[in-house]
Amino acid sequence: MGLPKFSLRAWCIFVMFIALGCSKDDDPADPDNFYWGAVANASSADLLGYWAIFEAEYEGTRVPIPINYTDCGRDFFVYRDNGAYQEYLYTNSGCETVSNQFQWELNKGVVTLRTLSGSTDDLVIIKLSANELQFKARVDIDEDGALDVVVLIAKRYTPNENDFYTQSFRYYDTDYNYKLIGYTWQPYDGFHTFEKYEIYRSQGDNCSKANAELVATITDVDKTEYFDLTPPISNNLCYFLRIYTDQGLLGESYLETFDPFYLRIDPVNLNEPTVAGNTISLSWAASESPYFSHYEIIVRNHEGGSGYGYQDIPVATITDRETTEWVDDNPPYFENPFYHIRVHTLFGNYSEYSTDVTTFWQVPFKRPQILSLKQIKFYAIDPSEPVVYFWGQESGEGLQPYTMLRVNYDTQQTEAVADISPPSDTNVPIKLIVSPNGKELVVHQGVELHFYDATTMQFKYAVDPEGVFSIQDFNYDSLRDIWVISDGDDIFTLQRDNANMSLIDTTPHFVEHQGSGRYEFIILKNGQIILGHYNEATSFVFDLDANGNFIGSQSVNIQFRNNNQYKTEQLLYNASMDLLVDTEPNRLYSSTTFQNLSSFEKPNFPTGMSVDGTKIFGTDNDYNWNIDDDSPHKKEAIIFDRNTLGITKAETLGYPQILFENFRGEVISISSGLKKETLYRNVNDTADIFIEKVQMP
Repeated sequence: MGLPKFSLRAWCIFVMFIALGCSKDDDPADPDNFYWGAVANASSADLLGYWAIFEAEYEGTRVPIPINYTDCGRDFFVYRDNGAYQEYLYTNSGCETVSNQFQWELNKGVVTLRTLSGSTDDLVIIKLSANELQFKARVDIDEDGALDVVVLIAKRYTPNENDFYTQSFRYYDTDYNYKLIGYTWQPYDGFHTFEKYEIYRSQGDNCSKANAELVATITDVDKTEYFDLTPPISNNLCYFLRIYTDQGLLGESYLETFDPFYLRIDPVNLNEPTVAGNTISLSWAASESPYFSHYEIIVRNHEGGSGYGYQDIPVATITDRETTEWVDDNPPYFENPFYHIRVHTLFGNYSEYSTDVTTFWQVPFKRPQILSLKQIKFYAIDPSEPVVYFWGQESGEGLQPYTMLRVNYDTQQTEAVADISPPSDTNVPIKLIVSPNGKELVVHQGVELHFYDATTMQFKYAVDPEGVFSIQDFNYDSLRDIWVISDGDDIFTLQRDNANMSLIDTTPHFVEHQGSGRYEFIILKNGQIILGHYNEATSFVFDLDANGNFIGSQSVNIQFRNNNQYKTEQLLYNASMDLLVDTEPNRLYSSTTFQNLSSFEKPNFPTGMSVDGTKIFGTDNDYNWNIDDDSPHKKEAIIFDRNTLGITKAETLGYPQILFENFRGEVISISSGLKKETLYRNVNDTADIFIEKVQMP
């Protein structure tokens, strides 16, 4: 095999010297004499340790071997007691090395070096003492194809070992998936005897080596990974590595900083939920993450991502890793909810959506009291029965048909559905009218009024009022048994005979015509009619005789409000206390003198009054708030008592949209299971509207 690699480099220097005084015609050394002079009693124990070649001799001429990189020291080799022989060659002034490793054995003064492939080479020891080793080696000096014999003179040597290892200390995952807190480094393969690796950890904003603690000691030189599976809960973690040999501390790495917030945790598989009555049961696979904190169950009205009205509702937190079942015995008040499961880390992060496992299911579930409507256009409250009438759009994706329902909130049943849905859109609310013709639900359609039987919701007939060519509001005056209609210019009174309406009288109202919105009116119990428009700061009060003829009018400083799908302000009327309530500034007026009586602070958004007029119902949920998880919407009714000036708050099952008192003195709320601006808004095509009785404290 010839002389090992690093010795070849030393021998090249020797060759340059020889070339000055020798020619290629010199006789080669006699190979038969190579093993002559071997120190047969040389001991393996005497060979152990580090050596460096200081001189070389050829055919009686001895030359010194210089140091190639002064800052690094000499190239060297080592005999180890485990039968390993290793030689080190410095390759640059940065003291980086290359090395060759062999197995060695000594037999009667001859050292046999064996490569991993099995090839061998012999070195013949001709002198061995405590501090000096002389041995013969074979090398082709003059490149004639024949091996020449040289003598190399080595002495005991303590290498200047440099730390090339701790600088490789880095985060273990080069793809930075952040599944674990772990570090890796280059294994120590130096020429001293390895003792241990030490891993230190520091934490907090003032992470430093000074306040670090020892967290791991590794005595296996080939184990070059460390994972911190029980870290402290901190916003900042820092780690560094120390390497020790039999010579002491070799070196230590820079401080590596890790932000545990970015730790990712694998999602767990959620099994398909099961529904039994009003309960939904969930089960899932257990998390295997060492940084597990808890499972979080979230109910959503969407599959995932972001969009208008998307809402995430946390419903359960489970801190036991092995608890993998949960039953929701209070499912949400909206149809077909999505159940998601998240796995949280100790540091505040949580699992994301994954295609590898199922993290959510949409559950086909709807509480019986949830209406089959995703959007309410209009409603009408029955003053003598536990019934509310709705006109709205059916639930489902995209454009769905509109329908009208009669809903009993005592039984939570839809008692009737209109046999013929109104075909045309309108911005005039539906009205429940009790007259000599019975209890009817009346709907504006074009220039007609459509009448439905309020009990059966069967369509009766359409009425085209005489002399009226547009309708912006209508109502029935039970005092005179007449009908009143307004349009953009005039107000009309009419006499009804079943499917016919004949004109009694008409009079103009505002001179300036408002091009948008409605001219609305309220029929007061004394027979007067107050009419206004939200763009007009004042309103007209009309006087009529017993037959329905207009006999006078006056202007009053009361303003009607714009109540539509984006706003909830309106002018409320209570006949028992002769009160008008302007719900935008929260101001009360007399409906007989039209004078300002007082104002109130809460509720911020009133929607109804008690039958006797002493209480005002509403919420503080602002229709201008954004609809998101952080919005301050509350499931809470607010009641203002005009007599005591006190405020009562009552918890509700849903978000109150319309609050009123029924004929039995019960506080009723038309609520939504989801946050929304108004009752009229559609959130993600989801049915979530129901009627609840508010439990007063």
